[in-house]
Amino acid sequence: MIIEPARETPVLAEVDVLVAGGGMAGIGAAVAAARGGASVLLLERLAFLGGTTTAVTLGGLCGFLRADNGQMYPIIGGLWSELEERARRMDALGTVRVHPTVRGVHGLPYDSERMKLVLDTWLEDAGVRILTEATVVGVARAGRRVSAVFIESKGGRHAIRARNFVDATGDADLAARAGCGFALGEAGQTQHASAMFRMAPVDRAAFAGISRAEQDARMEAAVDAGIDLPRTTLAIYPGLDGVGVHLNATRVGQPNGSSFDWTDPWQRAAAEREGRRQVALYERAAREHLPGFAGARISSIGAQLGIRESRLVEGDETLSEADVMSGVRGDTRIACTAWPVEDHAPGRATIWRPLPDGFSYGIPFGSLVPRALDNVLVAGRCLSATHIAQASARVTAPCLAMGQAAGTAAAMADDGGVRVDIAALQARLRSDGALLDP
Repeated sequence: MIIEPARETPVLAEVDVLVAGGGMAGIGAAVAAARGGASVLLLERLAFLGGTTTAVTLGGLCGFLRADNGQMYPIIGGLWSELEERARRMDALGTVRVHPTVRGVHGLPYDSERMKLVLDTWLEDAGVRILTEATVVGVARAGRRVSAVFIESKGGRHAIRARNFVDATGDADLAARAGCGFALGEAGQTQHASAMFRMAPVDRAAFAGISRAEQDARMEAAVDAGIDLPRTTLAIYPGLDGVGVHLNATRVGQPNGSSFDWTDPWQRAAAEREGRRQVALYERAAREHLPGFAGARISSIGAQLGIRESRLVEGDETLSEADVMSGVRGDTRIACTAWPVEDHAPGRATIWRPLPDGFSYGIPFGSLVPRALDNVLVAGRCLSATHIAQASARVTAPCLAMGQAAGTAAAMADDGGVRVDIAALQARLRSDGALLDP
């Protein structure tokens, strides 16, 4: 151990609400808090906003529809609807695709590069201050309240003071550094991550000629031919460029089948290398076994792994598997969703558990409130949830909705803390277009 000398840390900014993390949950929190009248600073460790959406890249945005009697209906509303509108104006969205066999699974193809511009302008229009390439490295805490966060950037170490904080880092970095209790998945086992990538040029008409079942069978044939693929149920989305496709294909786990510990820097670094190794395997498998891919090659790999699950905070309330599968909305709900349980467990198949037809469930406000803290909220995949429940709630649109709720509450909160009146919070969310009664 090395004992660091005491030092004075300059205060870089003082705001009403500090949002850590510029992914979809953080975007929602920052916009909502600013519109609630708060001065807001958004921190992002990368050089651009969007998190998983733009750094990892997804083939399609998901979680904004529910299935009922063979039809799909809106389930989120609020800031999600505004994001869709802004993205369409900038020609950043394609046409919704619905899974042919798994109820409730849908995706909206998008242009990840244009999305960066969409998010920049959205936050600027909302009056949010943005600081990119800044990483939360510590907190100052007095009792149950955080008074400041410490960041590191190219300018060195600084402190930022705020009245309330929203942790949208995905890994609950701020809340964990403040002493909030958390679980790491289920007994240390989390869903496996994926290295996302694109291939081009692809003869998309030829590829469209096979069914999803035949696609899976061809990947199993690749395994039989000696290509050691850890996963054979691939999600392949057409890119908006007309020539490429996005592949959600890899399954990044340890050789013994267990998950990596995403809070361990050595394991995380090893996982990133493993992801890129697997991308090369899938390029070969696609070229040799899928129609339309023979002349294609890797055109890009996500800047980082798509991590589905790490720290899950201990909150005032915990979303459970029973809540999800039984369609429990609950009196404290701040968002509703109907995405199936999507479990990327060991094995070559993704485990899908659709909700009963017509069902949706509510995400409780208490799942965003760390039990040990009074002025910190979380939003996104680090919510208080069981391992299985989080496998449903963690996708794009629900994360944005959680962020909207957290940012709205952070702006409403006074010195008494973020446990605001739930009826008043719900009324504000409804007035802002959130669908709490779909």
